[in-house]
Amino acid sequence: MFLSEIFTSLQGEGRYAGHPSLFVRTSGCNLRCTWCDTPHTSWRSDGRAVDVESVLAETEVWRDVEHAVVTGGEPMLHPDLPRLVDGLAERGHLVTIETAATRFIEGLRPHLFSLSPKLSNSRPGPQHRAEQRLHDGNNRHDLIPRFLDAGCQVQVKYVVQGPGDLPEILEHVGRWRIPRNLVYLMPEGVSREVLMERSRVVAGICRDEGFRFTGRLHIELWGNTRGT
Repeated sequence: MFLSEIFTSLQGEGRYAGHPSLFVRTSGCNLRCTWCDTPHTSWRSDGRAVDVESVLAETEVWRDVEHAVVTGGEPMLHPDLPRLVDGLAERGHLVTIETAATRFIEGLRPHLFSLSPKLSNSRPGPQHRAEQRLHDGNNRHDLIPRFLDAGCQVQVKYVVQGPGDLPEILEHVGRWRIPRNLVYLMPEGVSREVLMERSRVVAGICRDEGFRFTGRLHIELWGNTRGT
C-alpha cells in the first residue's frame, strides 16, 4: 500500500460530518480532477510504501476513535485494502471508504461506501492533454450498481459548482435508481468565501430535489491544509 498520511480530525463531509475520525489517506489516483484538493495524492503523488500490519500498528494509539476513514487519492487501487478494512473493523472502528467508484473489489465490506462519482466539471483543462486522456479513460460510472448491491451502507456524494451540474446528477440518479436520500451534494471550493457562495446555491438545489446537503467542515474550520 502506498500511504500519504495518517491523522485524526473531524469528518468534514457526508453522513458522519462532525464525527471524530481516524484518517488513513492512501496515495495514487487514476483520475486527474481539475479542482482536486489533494494533489499530493493524485497529480503529484507522494508517500511511502507500507504493509497493512504497519498501518494497524501505527494507528493503534487511536483505537478508541470510533470512526475510521480510508481515503485518498483512490484507495480502491490498492489490492491489500480489504485486509486493512478488516483489521480496522476487527479493532472496533466503524470504517468508511471514500472512493470515486471507478474500481470495485469483490468481498470488500466497509460499514460505509462513500462514493464520489466525478461529473464533467472535474475534467482537466485543454492545457493538460495527457491528464485529460487519463481522466477520461478511467472516469467510468458503470460500477455504481455493484456498490449499491454490495450489502454495505452507501452514500453518493457529488461535487457541485452550480446549477449546470444538476442534469448530469439527475441522469445518474435516474439511470441507477439511486434513492434520493442517499445523494449528498457538496459545493466545490477550497476557500471559505467560495464555499459560502456556492453553498447557498447547492442548498437550494437540495431543497428542490430532495437531496441532502453536505458542507466541507474541515475547510470551514481549518482552511485547505493537510492533516485536517
